[in-house]
Amino acid sequence: MTKYRVAVDDIEELAELEDSWLPADYIAILTSLDIADATQIDVADLREMTLFALQDLEPPQAAAVLLKYKLGTKLSPGQIKNYSIESQHERLWEQSADLALHQSLFAVAGMLNAVNAMAFPVPDALRVSLSIQCDDTAQLAVFSDAMNRVLLIQMLSAGMTESAILNRLFGEQIAAGKVPDADSIIWRIDVDSSDDSMRRIKITSSAYWLNALRETESFEWDSGAG
Repeated sequence: MTKYRVAVDDIEELAELEDSWLPADYIAILTSLDIADATQIDVADLREMTLFALQDLEPPQAAAVLLKYKLGTKLSPGQIKNYSIESQHERLWEQSADLALHQSLFAVAGMLNAVNAMAFPVPDALRVSLSIQCDDTAQLAVFSDAMNRVLLIQMLSAGMTESAILNRLFGEQIAAGKVPDADSIIWRIDVDSSDDSMRRIKITSSAYWLNALRETESFEWDSGAG
């Protein structure tokens, strides 16, 4: 049983995640749109060219192109059609019943908003920076880039009120230490272990899950609780 002291140092709002779309992705999308010599476009211009190409389409068509590219192996043609329409007014990155799709849907939403901000909602994710300390510094080793996401969710839960969405939907699972969707809830984690006396970590996920931390400055987490 270890008690950790956690401080919320910063909360950064994100409309897109770094590296969600790479040059190879832009080339593939342009090629799917029959853009000639897509491979010859300068890397610095690929994103802009992709946005221009998608802007020539009707909003549902642009959405369908990106959904098919990003999730074509996970969604049926019927689902892609439905999502392409719903993407204009639904926050699919937090409303889809399949949490495993949320990060990819967020990536799609980010590009669609860049294509046409009037037609598509602004996606919102948060990157929360935390500093973590405990009396037994050896116990800080549990925090790493590859750490168990369930453990991380248990810690975040301790910094939120009972009415927070994360606690309302997964409270029993969190208490039991079994959260099957943990890897889908936490999109990214970056751990700085350069200071032996603490761990500084950055957690990225949908604002849907992390918004409750906006009201938190610091909290304690007993890793043996529950």
